[in-house]
Amino acid sequence: MMVKGSFGYILIIVGLIVVVDYARSQQANLHTTQLADDEVHFNKSLEAILVPRVVGSRGHQQVRNYLVTSLKALGFQAEVDEFKQSVPIFGELTFANVIGYINPQAQNFLALACHYDSKYFAEDPGFVGATDSAVPCAILLNTAKTLNNYLLQQFRNRNDLGLMLIFFDGEEAFRDWTSTDSVYGSRHLVTKLAQTRSPTATSKGPGTRRIDRIEVLVLLDLIGARNPTFSSFFENTDGLHSSLVQIEQTLRASGQLEGNNKMFLNRPAGGFTDDDHRPFLEENVPVLHLIATPFPANWHTPNDNAANLHWPSIRNFNRIFRNFVYEYLRRHSVPIDLRFHRR
Repeated sequence: MMVKGSFGYILIIVGLIVVVDYARSQQANLHTTQLADDEVHFNKSLEAILVPRVVGSRGHQQVRNYLVTSLKALGFQAEVDEFKQSVPIFGELTFANVIGYINPQAQNFLALACHYDSKYFAEDPGFVGATDSAVPCAILLNTAKTLNNYLLQQFRNRNDLGLMLIFFDGEEAFRDWTSTDSVYGSRHLVTKLAQTRSPTATSKGPGTRRIDRIEVLVLLDLIGARNPTFSSFFENTDGLHSSLVQIEQTLRASGQLEGNNKMFLNRPAGGFTDDDHRPFLEENVPVLHLIATPFPANWHTPNDNAANLHWPSIRNFNRIFRNFVYEYLRRHSVPIDLRFHRR
């Protein structure tokens, strides 16, 4: 929650708290069946997504359908947020955000997100955008798959918390990155969620704006290259970033990570990286931005493909991230308010 002080804001993070003896107390939990790898599922998901998928293309429609089918198979309620908009070069296109819900009527949500469209290059029609953002899409699906027993048997039907998986469309610019030629899907979805009120299990009257029910948006991007590093972009979600640092340390100490590269750094990013989270920030939604910085060397080049992915780094991220999601959901006992509140 946010407490107002006489000299500005005092931020108090509750709910997901990393305690001093976290490594000892949670060691057994990190070996449970529900947290085990499923590399067969991950590889199958990535193969289905790792195709040219520029908005309006055949590959784009195939990936859209695959995401919807996959979410339903994992027990999520799937929703397609379809809309038309004019863009540079192509004119009017049909976009479609794909959203999956567990506990859609819950009071609040943890939202996990990435974009599924690939960048348009006239000179490179075969561009597949492996790190940007096929791997993040596969990570979200694989997280849901590896946590599926917990999600369907223990988490389902909770009234306090739901889980959203959001696959944004149209993140990439068609000509040059500007505030209008970029993040088409997230801008549309934020407008829709901000204008829609829906009743919750505890609400009376007209209900709550749907966007205000998102406790935090966790956005993944540019993941899959060798030895990525992730820093903390926003003060109000620094505690969540610190929990990723701690989880990585715990997994590494128990021999469950490969190599010696430290992935999550306990330091501020020192700048803003524009991405699908921008419209959410404008609506005061807390954001945990998990984007590799510096960007992968193959970013927006023909080499951003399967041959140049670093599988140990991907496996490490998968293990850390699924534990983070599991701990957030499992430990959640009271609403977590990380929004900025003005006096």
